[in-house]
Amino acid sequence: MRPGALRAIFVWPFLLLALLLTGCGNSGSATVPWDRPAAPASMTLMDLHDVGQLEARFSHDVGKPRLVLLVSPT
Repeated sequence: MRPGALRAIFVWPFLLLALLLTGCGNSGSATVPWDRPAAPASMTLMDLHDVGQLEARFSHDVGKPRLVLLVSPT
């Protein structure tokens, strides 16, 4: 039997076992979508059609955190 084949016979089972054992741990910090709190009713998604509407909304919420999403079809 070749030395490489003998090494594979002994090494691969240990590597697979180590891989399986590291994947089985649970840190307890994972959450599932249905356990997360829902967004407040005051939060809404707005569809803006021009820059003037964006400027008006941005100026209206001074001092609040804002998220601007730009979506392009290309």
